[in-house]
Amino acid sequence: MKSSVLKKFCEFEKKGGAFPLISYKFKWIGSIIAITAVAALLSIKIVDISQAAFYKQLFMHVVLIGLFIVVIAKDKNEDERINKLRYRAFAFAFVLGTAMILLMPLAAMFLDALAGRLPLEWEQDQSVFFIMSSFLFYYLMYFQIFKRQL
Repeated sequence: MKSSVLKKFCEFEKKGGAFPLISYKFKWIGSIIAITAVAALLSIKIVDISQAAFYKQLFMHVVLIGLFIVVIAKDKNEDERINKLRYRAFAFAFVLGTAMILLMPLAAMFLDALAGRLPLEWEQDQSVFFIMSSFLFYYLMYFQIFKRQL
């Protein structure tokens, strides 16, 4: 089963197939999902509810889903130049996000040393939400910057 899916994907890629994007109308849907989830996260912080940790994790994942929908939605006027900008923005987001993930623990340890605290361990709070949201926001930022340069 896995080999046939992988085989189909490789054949699709050899034919020059681009990553299938969803309709541009989903940008609004993704934005509404992300904004609603952020509002829910803020309300969890303000209002004292039971199982707040569960709802915090849930809505953080919903924010990621909303941002991902925005990222994979086409522009209203999608053409070859926009496609190239999209791939370029993905590359920039990957490099910047990876550099940040690699350098963040070093910066935290350096600041701890300056403050006179001993760093406990190398593990820092780099959750899935932090990593994924960073990559998605970097992509959206670079994509908008590149589009404005056209």
